[in-house]
Parts: sequence; C-alpha cells; structure tokens
Amino acid sequence: MSKKNNIREPKHWLVFANASRCNHYASLKEAGFISWKRERNNFAIGDIVYVFSSKERKIIYKTKVITEEMRADGKYWVETPPKEMTWRLKAIEEYTGDSLDESSLILHGFKGGRSLQHPMCNNPELFAYIESQFEK
Repeated sequence: MSKKNNIREPKHWLVFANASRCNHYASLKEAGFISWKRERNNFAIGDIVYVFSSKERKIIYKTKVITEEMRADGKYWVETPPKEMTWRLKAIEEYTGDSLDESSLILHGFKGGRSLQHPMCNNPELFAYIESQFEK
C-alpha cells in the first residue's frame, strides 16, 4: 500500500475450484462470473484471481474481484449452494492453452496437493509465469 495515497496494488491469487461441488467453468462461461466465499479469503476489490479447476487440473480462467454480494451463482452448484456473502469474480479471460496445467505450474513454484485448500497469493515467480501465459 502506498503511504502517499493509500492505494493498494492489486494482489494476484490462485484458487481451487472443486468441480464436484460447483460447475465453476459453466458459471464463468455462461454468466460471466462466479461467487467466491468471503470467509477466510482476504481478497479486495480489484484483485486478480486465477481459477484452478479440479476437473481439468489446470487454470481455466483469469477473473477480477469486482464487488461483495450474496451468492449469485446458485444454479451452477451440484450440491445445495451455501447462502453466504461472497466476492463476485468477474471472468476476464478463459485460458485455452496447455501451459497452465498442474505439471507446468509445479515447474514454476506451484506446490499442488494440500496447498490448494486455501487461496494463495505469496508466490511471485508462479504468478509472473501465469500472467505471461495470459499475455501470449
């Protein structure tokens, strides 16, 4: 955060979308957003969030945190969607390449496994690599 004007630089995050609970891909593709629970997630409006899908085992979308709201993606849930305050993650770009799969990400500092349980943001090498793939 800049002391001069109190503007915080947007953070980059990686989240794990569990396809057995919700069809995040369809929500992003059709509705243009997903709702992400606020609890234990220190996102801020303007942050960039990359969505890693459990089904495809790769990053499928780049999104941006745009607002806080009650869950609005309920129709895409496989199970009963939780009624809770969420962050709205607006779809910015779908990733269709093959360089953001789990094995490629591991080569750039991704830990995989249990590291996917909570959103992560403290891995500059990994996020530089991810962003470079979206810039291609």
